[in-house]
Amino acid sequence: MLDMEQATRLAQEFLDREVSHEGMTFALVEGERAQVEGKFYFDCQSVAYLRSGDFRDMAVGTGYVCVDGETGKCHMLGAVESAQLDLF
Repeated sequence: MLDMEQATRLAQEFLDREVSHEGMTFALVEGERAQVEGKFYFDCQSVAYLRSGDFRDMAVGTGYVCVDGETGKCHMLGAVESAQLDLF
């Protein structure tokens, strides 16, 4: 089973590799993380928004990053699925 530190590293690597693209990079939101039933969940947002706080820089429609605690496999949840979990 992964610990929170390992899951955090995997989640950011996933964002860097699979979600960030030219013009919009993503980062984990500080302190917005939870472990539920063997899975780790992380809120994320565009780096530009995290730096500026300007809503025009905000990524809209993205959900949490989910890391499977056993396999380390990562995927993005949709906004609706994330809202239903209501973790943060």
